[in-house]
Amino acid sequence: MEFKSSGRPYRRRNFDRLYSYLHLYFADETERMEQRSDLCGVLLVPSRTRSLDADVADLGLGWSDLGGGYWQLRGGAFALFVVDIDAAAEAEDDDLLRLFGHGEARTVEARRWLSQQLGAEEIAMEMHDLEGFDEVVRKLVAALPPERVLSAYAPEQRMAGLPPEQRMAGLPPEQRMAGLPPEQRMAGLPPEQRMAGLPPEQRMAGLPPEQVLLALPDEVLQALSDSYLDTLSEETRAAIRARIGR
Repeated sequence: MEFKSSGRPYRRRNFDRLYSYLHLYFADETERMEQRSDLCGVLLVPSRTRSLDADVADLGLGWSDLGGGYWQLRGGAFALFVVDIDAAAEAEDDDLLRLFGHGEARTVEARRWLSQQLGAEEIAMEMHDLEGFDEVVRKLVAALPPERVLSAYAPEQRMAGLPPEQRMAGLPPEQRMAGLPPEQRMAGLPPEQRMAGLPPEQRMAGLPPEQVLLALPDEVLQALSDSYLDTLSEETRAAIRARIGR
């Protein structure tokens, strides 16, 4: 038996390979197989394709419709059957078959069954080896709500690959800034925004005396005497005189 999935569909000469397996198996199992009628081959495909039809025609075989998505190929040395998974799934209304074709699971039971298989370590290891396993899992995940899919991942895994603005979306400002050093919190802000909300004593904290003078309003500087101004550095004195006009 050979299974072709929607993710890895049937390709030209795949049928020749299956046919060769039958010949090799029959040749090796001489004690178990007395006649070619003791052995048959089965090919499962999501649906019949032109490449499959062309290979069957090249081998000189003919299609015999058994109904419900099942076909027998006549004219070969061995009994050969083809299962059209999409047609069989619809004919039998089989949700499990739909998982392995182009269809989507329609019932909770089918999704629960697959979840149970994936949750059992031994069975999951065997299913990983199946052709089309990734496609089946994709269908299962697509049927689940996003919050249920994400619940299986750690926070850092949920955020992996997202740009910073998406990682921070929805967080209040204090949580966005939590853990950042002060210089990073203030980065990009103009001076007036950095000082906004601070009382005067905090705005002036750490400044040398002459810079504190320059931060005073002009009406206060007007009250300074010339003799006091003469005690200041030339740069500071010039800045003050330019502001007060004397």
